[in-house]
Amino acid sequence: MNYPTKFNLQRILFVCLALALFGMYSCEDKGAELVLDETTTTNVEAVWPNTSTGRLVRDHLRLAMGHGMDAEEKYQQSLSRLQTDSLAGSVLYEGYSKVTAENYFYRTMIVEALKGLQSGASLNYLNDIASERIPADRYPENAEIDTRIDEIVIRITAVEGITRLANDSLVDANAALVRLMDNKDLTVRQMAARGYIMSPIGNKEEKIQELMERLPKAEHWYLTGTDTDIKKVKHPDMPEEFEIIEKETKDAPKIKQQ
Repeated sequence: MNYPTKFNLQRILFVCLALALFGMYSCEDKGAELVLDETTTTNVEAVWPNTSTGRLVRDHLRLAMGHGMDAEEKYQQSLSRLQTDSLAGSVLYEGYSKVTAENYFYRTMIVEALKGLQSGASLNYLNDIASERIPADRYPENAEIDTRIDEIVIRITAVEGITRLANDSLVDANAALVRLMDNKDLTVRQMAARGYIMSPIGNKEEKIQELMERLPKAEHWYLTGTDTDIKKVKHPDMPEEFEIIEKETKDAPKIKQQ
């Protein structure tokens, strides 16, 4: 049996998160038209160039929406092809700028693809996206939708991409994380700080001290937290078989009289 890798699990979690956050939306690639809902569509042919890279990107994003027993295998194969294309980063970024702002799910998928390239050539694109101003909620009167959260998901997906590059010891990526700690959004600052602290560049304790001096005291709580490796967490011993005992009663429930 092939078990999911770390990055496979991250993609699965991303899809679950996207479904939770974008549950009100429907994102479907219908040939030349990407449908978000009944009112928002994106002309896919206008987004992606009719080149080998453009077709590769479009097919990859379609596979990212796939499902079935071999969906993950097909996705990983597509990602491997994308990683070998030197133009993939620039095509993805240019396409990102063409997608309508309301198509949050598709925009997030594009940034997820940029992150998946794990290429230093994509650093500037990821940094630009992570640094974009987060607009106010488009529908403040609707308690079930918060488009500001949708935008934040896009930004932190870009920060995750920068963090991967910093983990690969890319000095420029490490520096980008430091700059993002001046971002106006707390979530972006938190993600950037955690990525900076955990990167192999520099001394961890010295970096924590540096950030404590840089960030307000009210935010020091996320600097000293530690990650837990789920594989090292002790789990209770589970029986091989469970015996389910049904509780039977012949008496009907009675209401206590006051």
